[in-house]
Amino acid sequence: MLFDGAELRDIIDRTPDVIELRNEYGRCCRILSSAEALSLDLDLFVGIGNRRRIRFLRWRTRKFTLNAGSHTTQRLKGEAEQKHRSSAGPGTPACLE
Repeated sequence: MLFDGAELRDIIDRTPDVIELRNEYGRCCRILSSAEALSLDLDLFVGIGNRRRIRFLRWRTRKFTLNAGSHTTQRLKGEAEQKHRSSAGPGTPACLE
């Protein structure tokens, strides 16, 4: 479950174990005690866990993209879109570009 605000603060206060702080890639970048987690500005984070404990915190404002293919596939799709847009001639309706 996802927690934020006052509810996140209450659950962190009751969490007996350590809490992971995860980066934008979902990897653990730091281990925090409950006291250390409470000293953070919790408006910037969301907590993931259950009603008894928070397993980890992650940034609220960061965008987490889903991996929709390998780097090569993503690059090729991007190049194909650019070529398609550049091949549209003048007078082509905006919805077809």
